[in-house]
Amino acid sequence: MTIFISLFAGLGLFFIGVRLISSNLRQVIGRRLRQLIARAVTGPGSLALFGLLAGAVMQSVNAVIHVLVALVTAGAMDRKRAFPIIRWANLGTSALALVAAIDLHALALCLVGLTGIAYYRQIDQSTRWRHAVGALLGLGLLFLGTDFIKSGAALLRTEPWLRLHISELGVWLLPSFAIGAAVAWAAQSSTTVVVITMSLAAGGLIGWNGGAMLVMGAGLGSAASAWSLAGRLQGSARQLVLFQVLLRLQGLVLTLAFYAGNRWLLDDPFGRLLDQFQMGLPARLAAFYMVVQLLSDLASRALEAPSLRWLEAWAAPSLQENLSKPHFVHDEALDEAETALLLADKEQQRLLACLPAYLDALRQDAPAALTTADQRQAAESQVLQLCEQFLVELADRQRSRDVLERSMVLRDRNRLLASLQESLVELHQAAQVASGGDEGDDDDKAGRATVAQLLDQLVQSLHMMLEALAETAARAQPDAEDLELLRSLTHDRSELMDGIRRRLQGSDLEAGLRQAVFSATTVFERCVWLARRYVLLLDSPLAATITATVAAKATPPTTKT
Repeated sequence: MTIFISLFAGLGLFFIGVRLISSNLRQVIGRRLRQLIARAVTGPGSLALFGLLAGAVMQSVNAVIHVLVALVTAGAMDRKRAFPIIRWANLGTSALALVAAIDLHALALCLVGLTGIAYYRQIDQSTRWRHAVGALLGLGLLFLGTDFIKSGAALLRTEPWLRLHISELGVWLLPSFAIGAAVAWAAQSSTTVVVITMSLAAGGLIGWNGGAMLVMGAGLGSAASAWSLAGRLQGSARQLVLFQVLLRLQGLVLTLAFYAGNRWLLDDPFGRLLDQFQMGLPARLAAFYMVVQLLSDLASRALEAPSLRWLEAWAAPSLQENLSKPHFVHDEALDEAETALLLADKEQQRLLACLPAYLDALRQDAPAALTTADQRQAAESQVLQLCEQFLVELADRQRSRDVLERSMVLRDRNRLLASLQESLVELHQAAQVASGGDEGDDDDKAGRATVAQLLDQLVQSLHMMLEALAETAARAQPDAEDLELLRSLTHDRSELMDGIRRRLQGSDLEAGLRQAVFSATTVFERCVWLARRYVLLLDSPLAATITATVAAKATPPTTKT
């Protein structure tokens, strides 16, 4: 019973560690660290080294995939670079000699001890280090859980009931395959099955055929455990998990063909090759596991093009994932100040043009919204954060006064966009509360109808205002008439909103409905004020310089003949 409790606790620690790493790594990764990782894993050699080390240290491809998912969703790594890392991580898990040299238990205890000291010193309360401490704790728990699983699984071979039935594994190959798959699925690691199989072989409890079927079954169990991770993932993250499933299944088919041909068609040339190296049965099984990994890698490379097409069709990036990615700003543009300012301005114009979509769910004549306002804000706020970091680093690199002043204007616009996004979400929530429900008597229904009409007028007015603002900001050089129109549209509405609130104060509306209307009018007033601030930034001399640069850059160059 103690063995199974150890396995159960190990799985629990493993999942807690994976969750902590995934949630904290996304927060701790800043632009500089993203650049370091992006530069470190650019070429085939660095990708291979990164994958081999990650697989060898973690001894679980699923754990490597979770780290890759966190890096990809945080923008630290491109999805296409993660696929070869998964291939190499599978090979890295077969480095049994390296695993034997690494004391995961001691390393896990050291990591937990370090995080304990960090918590005692209240480093976790620091905004700068809070997520780093959480990720370090997750890594320690992941290693500790993996060690619990290995320790509990290794003790299974000493159980008397297991000794009674283990000798039958060499005769009944299909049960051996099924047991290998089940253990690999439960342990979240095919390496665990290999370690157990080698231990049984060293004790004379299992032969070559039974051990080989256990190893091959571990491949199917690893695919099943990866499939179980894909349940709540979407888009690029789901593609990474499904890539591992395909890799394992393709390798399994090729390995079964290799095993059948070697045993029944070619009179065991693989065994004769190993005889020349005088390998014992445990070493033979380790070599066979390496062959399984190599065949999986070869099958994946041979079928890479159709596999990627299938992944794109099966797990296409979600709309929210696409919204969270910048369309214009990128790190390579930071070396050229004019280009960087142009791209930041274009990114802000795109986000400004998206603001009216926040109100689509509240407009009666608008098409059905594909995402909710809070989902859109959560995604696009990541783009604004990247823009902010982009502009800060541009100012650090290019210290000329002109670049600093123009980047400050763009940063002010960035903050206004973030405030507008948050205010539109608040307006959406307040309007939903104010317009929801048809219960009550005739007076209540009449009051709700009046409130619904008022809210519709506010939403339509704000929608028109934001569309006009986006159209004017997108022009290379807004003329004086356009800016004057925007200033008139965004004039102070405080007296009008105060009058509406005073009339509602003496009405017979229920308290909750009245409070929701008060909130909606207050947020509307704030949105108008923020829009006017944005208009003033468009009308500033520095903004005119930026738009002039945009116009110059937008002119197509002449082609020399």
